[in-house]
Amino acid sequence: MYDPARGFPHVVVELAYADPDRAVDWLVGVFGFRLLLRQPATGTIRHADLDTGGGIVMVRSAGGRHTGACTGGHTCKQVIVWVPDVDAHFVRATAAGADIVAPVTDKPWGLRQYLVRDLEGHLWEFTRHLRDVPPHEWGAVTLP
Repeated sequence: MYDPARGFPHVVVELAYADPDRAVDWLVGVFGFRLLLRQPATGTIRHADLDTGGGIVMVRSAGGRHTGACTGGHTCKQVIVWVPDVDAHFVRATAAGADIVAPVTDKPWGLRQYLVRDLEGHLWEFTRHLRDVPPHEWGAVTLP
C-alpha cells in the first residue's frame, strides 16, 4: 500500500492535530479531500490518510499536545497542494467558512495560488500551474 514503486508519493506530509476526528471532517468537507484510510476503523482517529487528488496528507493525533498555530503569530507548517481549478477550490473553501489568509493571486513564477489556515493553524497553499517562467525573470537563480 505505501510502496512508491506502485505509485505511492515519494514525499508525504503528516500533520498532528489535537482533535484528529474534527480535522479529518474539516479537511474532507472544506478542501474536498477523500478519506482513504483511518486507524482505528472505529472510534477516535489515531492515524488517517487523505487523498488530495494528486498526493497524500496523513493526519495523526497530537497525543494530547496541541501542535497547531505557533506562538508569536508565525507559521510552523505549510502544505502546498496542486489542484486543477484553484478558483473553484477557493470558492468552496470560502463558502465553507475557511480562514482565508491570502486570496487567489497570479504569482510572477507562473502559479495561481491562495493561502488558507485550517482549524488548528496549519497553513495550506492551494495552487495551479499557469505557465513556465524562467527563474531569472522572477528574481531567482537555478543552481548546478
